[in-house]
Amino acid sequence: MRFLLICLLAALTCLTSCKRIEAKLDRLARLAGLTTAAEEVPKKKAEPVLTAEQQALEAKVLNSAVFETVKPEVVTPKVETFELNKSAVVSILGYHDFKARGGSPMLINGTKFAEQMKAIKESGIPVISLSDVLEWRKGKKNIPEEAIVITMDDGWEGVYTFAYPVLKEYGFPFTIYLYKKYVNIGGRSLSWVQIREMMKNGCEVGSHSVSHESLRGNKKRNEADQQLWLLGELKDSKEFLEKNLSTTCTSFAYPFGIFDESTTELAQQVGYETLITVNSQKVTWESPLGKLGRYIIHGDSDTNFKLATSFRGRGDVSSSHFLTSSAKDEKGNALVELSPVPEELVKERQPIITAKLARLGTVAPETVRLRVAGLGTVPARYDPTTMTVSYKLPYRLRREDCQVTLNFKRAADQPDEVVGWRFKIDLAAAYLPLRLP
Repeated sequence: MRFLLICLLAALTCLTSCKRIEAKLDRLARLAGLTTAAEEVPKKKAEPVLTAEQQALEAKVLNSAVFETVKPEVVTPKVETFELNKSAVVSILGYHDFKARGGSPMLINGTKFAEQMKAIKESGIPVISLSDVLEWRKGKKNIPEEAIVITMDDGWEGVYTFAYPVLKEYGFPFTIYLYKKYVNIGGRSLSWVQIREMMKNGCEVGSHSVSHESLRGNKKRNEADQQLWLLGELKDSKEFLEKNLSTTCTSFAYPFGIFDESTTELAQQVGYETLITVNSQKVTWESPLGKLGRYIIHGDSDTNFKLATSFRGRGDVSSSHFLTSSAKDEKGNALVELSPVPEELVKERQPIITAKLARLGTVAPETVRLRVAGLGTVPARYDPTTMTVSYKLPYRLRREDCQVTLNFKRAADQPDEVVGWRFKIDLAAAYLPLRLP
C-alpha cells in the first residue's frame, strides 16, 4: 500500500512538471510571434474528469497519515510549589568574653565553651546563621525543625582567641555585635584584621550601638535631644560598620537588653531587620523580629545553656547522650539501623520510618519517642520482640527533606539517648510519567 501511494505521488509530480513545460513553450511561442492576439487571451482549461476510482484514490492519498509530521509528546514533570515550614524553633545563644581559666557571669572558660560546642555538634542539632532565620521569616527558605544560632556581644579579643578556632573547626556560623567605640582601639578589643578574617569563615556582623549606653533615656537630655542621640546610636554605628567592613548590617543587639517600642520602631526605620534581646525565649514563627529572644550563657552557671539546648521536652545536650546515626558496634555493624538511611534520596512520599535498636542490648519501651519534623511527636509503634520502632507517615511529604529524632532510655533510671537523622524526598520523581517496557 505504501509503495502504491509513493508511485501515485510520483505520477502527480510528473503531471505538474509537464504542465509547467507546456506553459513555458506557450510563452516562447508568443515571444516568437507564432501566436495570434486572439490566441494570447488566456483560456481557462477544463478540469480533467476523474473516475470514481481515481477520486477515491486521491482522497485516500490526501488523508493518509503518511504525510503527517508526528510530534513526540512532551511531558513536563509537575513539581509542587515551595511549602514553608512554620513549625521550626530556633534557640539563640549569647556569649560575651572568653578566657583561658576560671569563669564569671560575663566571662566563660575557653575549655568549657569548647565542651559546649562539642555537645551541640554531637547532638546533631544544626547551627545556622542569623541571616538564615531572617530569610525563613521572610518566607524565602526553610530552616531545620530545631536549630541553634550563636552570637557574641561587645567585640572582645577573646572571641578571636578562644571561640573562633572552635567554631571554625565545627563549621558553625556565628554573629558578633560590635559597638563603635570598642572596635580596633587596641587592648582587648577586636581588630579590623581579626574581624575580616572571621567574616571569611562564617562570621556575620551586627551593631551594638555607638557607646553601649542604655538606650532608654538620660535625665540630662530633653526629649528632642534624646531622640537625636538615639538616632545617632542606631544609624552611626550601622554606617560605621558597613563602611569599614564592606558589608550590610541588618541586625542590632540592644545594649543590656534595654529597649522600648519607640526604640524598636526607630531602629527598624534606620534599616535593622532583626533586633536581639536578652529575654530567655526561643524564636518561633510568631516571634516579633523587633524583639527576638536570646539566652545569655554565663561562665559560672549552666542553667541557661541547658534551657537553650532543650527543645520541646527533650533533655538538653549536656544531659542527654547522643548517638550519631553512623555509630557502629565493636564488629563494625550499625548500632542503630535506620530507614530511610541518613541523607538517602527516596521517591516514596509516604515512606515507613524504622529504627532497629536490637544491637543496643536493652531499651525501656515506655521511653521510646519518635519525632518527625512538621508533625511533632508521633504515635510510633515499638515492637519489644524485634526492638524495632516503626511509623507510617499519614500523608505524602511535601518538603524536600524530612528530619527525624528518636529518643529512648536503656533503662528507666538512665539518661535519655538521642539519634537524629535526615533523609530527602525526590518530589519531581513523583510526577514523572511511567516508562512502558
